[in-house]
Amino acid sequence: MVEQSSVGGLSKTMARLSTLGFVIVPLVVAYAFIDPDNSKWMMFAYEGVKLSSSQPLALRLLALVCALAPTAFTMWALWSLRRLFLLYAKGSVFSAEALEALNHVAVALFAGVVVAFIMQAPISLALSWPRGAGHREISLSFGSGDVVRLFMAGVVLVIARVMAEARRVADENAKFV
Repeated sequence: MVEQSSVGGLSKTMARLSTLGFVIVPLVVAYAFIDPDNSKWMMFAYEGVKLSSSQPLALRLLALVCALAPTAFTMWALWSLRRLFLLYAKGSVFSAEALEALNHVAVALFAGVVVAFIMQAPISLALSWPRGAGHREISLSFGSGDVVRLFMAGVVLVIARVMAEARRVADENAKFV
């Protein structure tokens, strides 16, 4: 059995990493769209979209605005994870707040995949607009990464439901004592 202190320490570390991700993710996305030629070292790819500094900045900024929609869901998931890990660090594992945070993670992961899929169309159109009529593209893709994220959202949702049921059973048993 894991000691509470090790769970608390690990949870605090994960809360810090979630906070760091919350800050870094939107910066990386913005950097990739604003300065695509110099950001290639990060090997960042946005849903198969080819970014280049030869594309007009105004259109890259329009695409960035669209890309920030699914990024916002990623940030929500990371912030909810931060909240969850801070609750775990305090020993609040089966509380209503912890279960709510876990549910938020699942919803944010799922919604992020859906919104990212939808946003591919305006992003691809904006970035291909300078090519002129007959050469513009509207693209949509759904890959294995999307399937993995949807599966992870489902796993988190099931875990949240299992924990809620465990909490309900524990509360029910406590009433009999």
